[in-house]
Amino acid sequence: MSQENSEASTNICPGCGAGFTCGMQAGQPECWCATLPPLLAVPSAGAGSCYCPACLARMIETQQGGPKI
Repeated sequence: MSQENSEASTNICPGCGAGFTCGMQAGQPECWCATLPPLLAVPSAGAGSCYCPACLARMIETQQGGPKI
């Protein structure tokens, strides 16, 4: 889920302000978030922002009832 250091950030997370790379905006065929369980619909152009890997993972964990041990 981590971003390579050589990639420039394409997004700023609305949850924590961290810069991260959206695979789709970076021209990749798929974004890193496609490997995670769906939580929210991907925002349409201009409709909002995506969350960074850490915030999105935390939101998914919360939605699913916390960490599974």
